[in-house]
Amino acid sequence: MGTIERRSLYNSFLERFPLESLSKMPLDVYTNLNKEDSFCYWLESKTYHLGSIWGGSSYKFGIYKYKKQPSSPNTRIQWDDTYAWYTKYGKDTATEAYKVVLDSVIKIANLARAHEFESIDYINTLGNTVKWKIAFLYSNESLIPIYNRKMLESLATYYGATTPQKMRISEIQRFLFAQKGEQDLFDFYEKLLFTLEQAKGYDRKVQTWIYSPGENARKWDECLTNGKMYLGWDEMGDLELYESRDDMKSRMKDLYGEERDYRNDSLATWEFANEINIGDIVFAKKGRNCILGRGIVTGEYECDENRSEYINARSVKWDIVGEWELTEPVAMKTLTNLTPYSEYVQKLNELVENKIPSQEKSCQYWWLCANPKIWSMIEWKVNEEQDYTLYNSAGNKRRVFQHFLDAKAGDKVICYETTPTKQITALATISRESDGEKIWFKKIETLTSPIDLSEIKSMPELANMEFLVNPNGSFFQLTESEYTALLNLIRDENDSIHPTKAVEKYTKADFLNEVFMEEQDFDILQHLIKMKKNIILQGAPGVGKTFCAHRLAQAIMGEKDESRIALIQFHQNYSYEDFVMGYKPAGETFELQKGIFYKFCVTAANHPDQEYFFIIDEINRGNLSKIFGELLMLIEKDYRGKKLTLAYKDEKFSVPENLYLIGMMNTADRSLALIDYALRRRFSFFEMQPGFDSNGFKNYLKKKNNPRLNELVELIKELNRQIEADDSLGKGFEIGHSYLCTQNTITDEWLKAVVNYDILPMLQEYWFDNKQEVNKWSQKLNEIFHD
Repeated sequence: MGTIERRSLYNSFLERFPLESLSKMPLDVYTNLNKEDSFCYWLESKTYHLGSIWGGSSYKFGIYKYKKQPSSPNTRIQWDDTYAWYTKYGKDTATEAYKVVLDSVIKIANLARAHEFESIDYINTLGNTVKWKIAFLYSNESLIPIYNRKMLESLATYYGATTPQKMRISEIQRFLFAQKGEQDLFDFYEKLLFTLEQAKGYDRKVQTWIYSPGENARKWDECLTNGKMYLGWDEMGDLELYESRDDMKSRMKDLYGEERDYRNDSLATWEFANEINIGDIVFAKKGRNCILGRGIVTGEYECDENRSEYINARSVKWDIVGEWELTEPVAMKTLTNLTPYSEYVQKLNELVENKIPSQEKSCQYWWLCANPKIWSMIEWKVNEEQDYTLYNSAGNKRRVFQHFLDAKAGDKVICYETTPTKQITALATISRESDGEKIWFKKIETLTSPIDLSEIKSMPELANMEFLVNPNGSFFQLTESEYTALLNLIRDENDSIHPTKAVEKYTKADFLNEVFMEEQDFDILQHLIKMKKNIILQGAPGVGKTFCAHRLAQAIMGEKDESRIALIQFHQNYSYEDFVMGYKPAGETFELQKGIFYKFCVTAANHPDQEYFFIIDEINRGNLSKIFGELLMLIEKDYRGKKLTLAYKDEKFSVPENLYLIGMMNTADRSLALIDYALRRRFSFFEMQPGFDSNGFKNYLKKKNNPRLNELVELIKELNRQIEADDSLGKGFEIGHSYLCTQNTITDEWLKAVVNYDILPMLQEYWFDNKQEVNKWSQKLNEIFHD
């Protein structure tokens, strides 16, 4: 359809449903079974060429007249003899529910006519695509007729927006509309559609997913027959109507109870409805060790309320079907995005395409026991080789001597520490076969969460395990199914350290372009953290301490590998038990649990050749001696790698040499005590300054090309000079540059908000006894907005 036809259709809609008449629109005109004449039919079908909102269920319209009464149990909807609507409206009749919907339609239309698009973001009565299509139709051609968020993000990226994922739809709409320039709206729309087509469905990169078609793959036959992939959580209703993953998580807690965090469940539902694209590859799995097929996604998300279960669906062309056993179990999650794991994806493709070499040597599996008082497997370093004699101290053969002779290089080993530990603590391989006297093991992973013997004994599939039947000895054979069961148990509580994600490179030049710091300061920072291993960034509010810490870690690593960075914030109630180790409630009793720093140290020790960064925001808000405990000594550079017995457990522990600590302190917070001297001498301190005069910030100003922003910067620099000269304040109270940094388009409204809701409240605190000074600067800063 061309520009003339689109505009004619646009005008036809407004003639049929003028803004002034919406308040009088009856329910049977809003939605009815006479498709040619209902408001909803016009929105979805008749004005299809003014931007598609096709797909999903009819619930996106808030209320609709049905042909067939809804049958699936769904606490999100209710119905009478004619209409169905959302229970969230809190209305018992269709008439009352329609009033809620119609009020929203009228409000959206009026806001769009007044070009107050930002307010539309916060209306959640209707689905996103529906509300933005209504907005477009009543906007006097002041919006782009595209309503799918992923499409909008893709186009915004194409036109130069760096982080459209963080922008609201109203911001993306304004950004794209600004790219139109003097072009006719519908001519520009044609170009946007062409751009999306060139990008092959608005996603340039084909993703790969692995998916479970129901418990124990019970929906697999139905998936094959219908050419679909189905997802449960039916009580959630139409997944397209949720604004965010957090909304899904909150609804799951309402429906299924507060006991679980629903992190993986909400991720599966969100990705199924919003992240999977047409053209993506999907592997279907059964359990954790079997692949059933591979397919290509051919359809958008749809919600079929007429199904009795598994109402969420996507069309898939299953091109390869069969059964293939996996040597390594996959994640338990219903849906997992495998795209970052390129090597693993390649192996799956080779597996189903029968490209795996048939002559590959079969692997054996073993259980190795060690007395921790003689040989601690926790202290055994990753990638370190350890020999083990085939004869005991008396010169006698060890029990089941033949096992030592049968073990081959490459075999996999579960490492178990005996009394008093009684836990699986590591994984290893046979690195060298027996020479008749010794055998050699190589440790490949330390478990951040060891597995107790009690858990192992509770598993029926391990009842005949050689070690459990007769634990006398040190080296036992495992069947493949026993090893798989044990590895599943391990992976339930320990993320795999393999495969490695493909990550984006990050350089010193990238850092200087983003952080607004001079090159010599970066060099000093890098030197300090390499030399001391512990550093604290201190400075005034808004100088970008947290952002700098994160980017500094990435620049030193040379890549944006988030798995090697941990970020926490201290507070007054933070304790050693949270940080290192302590007893916490577990049902009717207490159990010893590892803290975040303990686990991160173990993870870092698993990769001794890579740098790891532990970032602590507001480090001086916690009771540091109480939180660090005996680790105050272990974090020192000279004591890295040295062992010390922990307070809660008779276990030797060390902070690895490849782990770096970065803390942040706000020097303008009067409520905080001085940092503990014992900790102070273990850290180097770097004072961060506002970066207004840095080359990076100057380039930022040139790129933004906003005279009002430039004027505000000069005023804040003048304000900072006064703050520095004030004896009661000083440099530690200056206003930082980050308040004026944004990836989005800078408007007067945004600048006003920064001045009145960020900067002035700080000045009121600084000069709480000098209102005259606050008023002076309030007037001065706001004067720039009066032309």
